[in-house]
Amino acid sequence: MALKTAKTALAIALQVGGAGVFANPTSADIYPISQARLDIQGQTLDNDEYLGQIFRNAPDIAGKRVTLGFNVKLRPPGGTIPTANAFIPGRLLQAAKYTEIVNTTAIPAAPEAVGAGSTTTAVTLGATAAATANLYKAFPLLITDNGATYKERLTAIRSYSAAKVAVLMEELGAIPAANYQIPSFLGYARSIDETDPPLLSAKIWIDGHRFDLIDLRCTGAQFVVPTTTRDQAAYPEMQFTFDCRIHANSAEATPAITPLGAVPLFRNGDLMLNRVRIGASTFTIDNGVQTEDPPNPNQPEGVDAAEMVGGTATVSLTWQKYLPSVIDPLALADAQAQHPFFAQWGNGPGSIVQINVPDARLNYSNPDLGGQLVMQSTDLMIDAFDRAIMIAFPY
Repeated sequence: MALKTAKTALAIALQVGGAGVFANPTSADIYPISQARLDIQGQTLDNDEYLGQIFRNAPDIAGKRVTLGFNVKLRPPGGTIPTANAFIPGRLLQAAKYTEIVNTTAIPAAPEAVGAGSTTTAVTLGATAAATANLYKAFPLLITDNGATYKERLTAIRSYSAAKVAVLMEELGAIPAANYQIPSFLGYARSIDETDPPLLSAKIWIDGHRFDLIDLRCTGAQFVVPTTTRDQAAYPEMQFTFDCRIHANSAEATPAITPLGAVPLFRNGDLMLNRVRIGASTFTIDNGVQTEDPPNPNQPEGVDAAEMVGGTATVSLTWQKYLPSVIDPLALADAQAQHPFFAQWGNGPGSIVQINVPDARLNYSNPDLGGQLVMQSTDLMIDAFDRAIMIAFPY
């Protein structure tokens, strides 16, 4: 009987023991994925020995390179806020050099009055807030008089000063005059520290054939967020690739996966560049991960586990063309200053996604007259700031 693609499952665990120590994933580590790609590519070595004739021996098989790729829907955790390392997509983000932030208690526990000196782009937090610069950078922020619903009241912090001034990712319609609160949230912030991101272990079942994979090193991470319209619909998702080794393989029935419910579609939300609401068909964040394999003849495959050695992140944005009086990307690109990029969508607490890029520089873009509407594609360049990208799920 032919094997069925749909009968595929993946379990992911943090490899806490370090390189070469398989962390055996359990049924609790299974999470639904799509577009799985397990590539086992032989490395060949041409044999150049002369054999006294025109033909030569076939190449030797010197080893194999194993890569695993798959997509994960950008679905908030829902329910209650997960504990540290419990959110399985968060393990993938940690492997892509993101720091997990589990803010289980709102700051303050009850909404507090905003301080004096607030404006439409900066809120002075109250007495309970800490006076530590950048402590709340890229965190979500609730402003109680910013709208009627939870999502309308929800914004994000671009920067934070020791004077307790939270500069916002957007421009509000009016100066806040009521209360604020940093809600509890689960967040993942891009880190630039020297700590090597964790390796992962995985099991993938392909209709009864189970592969145990070890030393998964993230080699690619993209966040693709298309706009859902009346004419077309697509899921926001995260796309990952990993370099790895096969630890074992055997026959084992594919476990069933519990459905997790609907995925919030990118619509009825917020998309802002330089605090201007813009219309766009899609945006993609490419983390630009770069890895290398350290040579080591003591290892069976002649290399240590792959290591992350750098990367440059960008946002690729396909958006409507506007008059310069609305937003002028040419002038913004000429200036090469930093500008905020902010996306938010979903429903209520636990089911909202925020993507915050506090500071990005614009590359030049050309008007696209290929269709009935004038569009443009622009790359936003993300410099090596800590928390330069944040994915947050507010509660």
